[in-house]
Amino acid sequence: MVVIKRSQHLDANPSGAVTLVSIEGDVTIATVPRLVDGLNREVTSDGGRTIVVDLDSVGVLDDTGLGVLLGFASRVRATGRSVAIVASVDRLNRRLTETRLDRVVPVAPSVAEAVRRAS
Repeated sequence: MVVIKRSQHLDANPSGAVTLVSIEGDVTIATVPRLVDGLNREVTSDGGRTIVVDLDSVGVLDDTGLGVLLGFASRVRATGRSVAIVASVDRLNRRLTETRLDRVVPVAPSVAEAVRRAS
């Protein structure tokens, strides 16, 4: 099961509010529909100028989940907002680097650093 939690940080970024989306659980082909629904709500929401996706509580991130994250980043950018990913867990960071997702979406070890890299 995948759980998506949302919080907003109004003062974290001088250029506008930051929306933090925390994902928990395993992101696999079985759980992707729920992830897509949650992330799509973020794209259409009146949330922050920057969206930070925290993956630190993700157990498994399969190729389907990587594709969802890439699509989400593209849709966020199309709205004029920025996006970054938090991955301080070594195996997740390695996965994002090996698949080169980190070349398309900024990846950082903390929320504060993700906000800085997204700006």
